[in-house]
Amino acid sequence: MDIVVTKSYEEMSQYAAAFLIRRMAKKGRVNIGLATGNTPTGMYSFLVQHLNLGYNIDNVHFYNIDEYCGVNGTENGTCTRYLQDNLFQKTEVIKKENIHWVHEGSYQTLDEEVGKQGGFDTVILGIGENGHIAYNEPGTPFSTLTHLVDLTDASKMQHSEEFGGYNNVPHKAVTVGVKTIMNAKNILLLANGPKKARILKEGLTGPITEEIPASVLQLHPNLYVFTDVEEVANL
Repeated sequence: MDIVVTKSYEEMSQYAAAFLIRRMAKKGRVNIGLATGNTPTGMYSFLVQHLNLGYNIDNVHFYNIDEYCGVNGTENGTCTRYLQDNLFQKTEVIKKENIHWVHEGSYQTLDEEVGKQGGFDTVILGIGENGHIAYNEPGTPFSTLTHLVDLTDASKMQHSEEFGGYNNVPHKAVTVGVKTIMNAKNILLLANGPKKARILKEGLTGPITEEIPASVLQLHPNLYVFTDVEEVANL
């Protein structure tokens, strides 16, 4: 586990973007799993700045790691709209054929397809206040591959602002599974703000339990944590 505690959200975002640039510079196909939400927005902004300097990333393929069910990808709050707005539409170096959308009609084949292409090089994650990673809610078996999930009230509340209110948040989502995440060569975990302090410390140092999905990350050989949460500086 490699933990970098930064002085600010901006610095955290810069570090994370630099990490991704290094992974993308590898030879051969590089598969990246992309998180959404407030936390990685700064990272994508810095990443776009780097890419627009003229990088060639024709070897890099991108996958969203989750998406709501029963939604149109153009709607505010969806993972598809988020990635379009914050990454894909802000740079011309990403080929359209290198963008792979995971949704309720395609998730069943994701693990097999990515596996045939060498697996995920890096999966980017945030961490929910209830310990969820991607949309693997508390109680999700660690053996789970990409699947459908019923969103908890806590997760819906966390994302209610994105949809204009709690009642507008979809009840179900597609998500990469815990095993899918753990099969990645590298995991990049981002966490910012004091609200994440408790669960981040618990997830990284507490008992490994399915009731806190993020705790399984302790077992990964290449976990990189970038955070501005000072309380984890001495972990």
